[in-house]
Amino acid sequence: MKLKLLSIFLILYFLLIGCNKEDAKYLLEFNEISYLKIEKLDSDNIDRMIEEKIIDEEHSAFIYTGYENSEYEGGINYKGQSYYLGQVSMENTPEGMMGIEETQVFGKKAVKIYGILGANYGQSYYWFPGEKPEESVIQVDGNTVGIDLDGDDKKEIISTFGTIPETRIYILKGDRICASDINESIGAKSVILKDKEKKVFEVYFEPGKPQKFMYYEEYFIKR
Repeated sequence: MKLKLLSIFLILYFLLIGCNKEDAKYLLEFNEISYLKIEKLDSDNIDRMIEEKIIDEEHSAFIYTGYENSEYEGGINYKGQSYYLGQVSMENTPEGMMGIEETQVFGKKAVKIYGILGANYGQSYYWFPGEKPEESVIQVDGNTVGIDLDGDDKKEIISTFGTIPETRIYILKGDRICASDINESIGAKSVILKDKEKKVFEVYFEPGKPQKFMYYEEYFIKR
C-alpha cells in the first residue's frame, strides 16, 4: 500500500511541476485495435488435443495440432460451437513457453492463450468469454503481462517484442480497446518494463543512457 501511494505521489509530482515535455512528460498516442476475425472450426480437422481449459459449461479454450502440419493451433468453444483462432506456437515449443491461463484484464474475466512463433517472437490471444464470438478475441504480439498501471484495480496489458525492445500498452477507453506503441509515441530507441512491482519502464533514447519512466493517465513521465 505504501509503495502504491509513493508511486502515485511521484507521478502527480511530475505532472504538476512545469517541466518541458521533451525531458519529463510525454502524452502517448492510443489507437483503437480490431477484434480478431475468427472462423468456425470443424472438429474433424483436429488431430491431437494438446491442452484444454474448461471455463464453464458453455466455454472452453484449447490448443491442438491438425492433420496438415505439426504446429500448435488455438481454438475456443462457445455455446457448443468451436472457432479457430490461428497459430499459437511453433513446433517443438519449449515447456513453459506455451499454454492457457485464466486472468483478468480491463476489469473483465479473460483467457490468455499464448506461445512463441520464433526467437524473440511471442504472441497471445486474449479471449473474453461471454462476449459475442466476433467481438471476444484480441491478438497481441510480443511477450505479455497484465499490470494495474494506474491504480484503478483494472489491469492493462503490456507487450514487449524484438531484440531491441519495443513496448506497447493496451488499455480500455470506454468500450474500446486501444493500444499505444511507446517507442513510436516518444521517439525512443528501446523501451522495456524493467520493474513489474514498481511499474517502472527503462527507456533508451540513445545508447548507454537509460532513463526511468512511469505511466499515468495516458502520460509517460520521467522519474
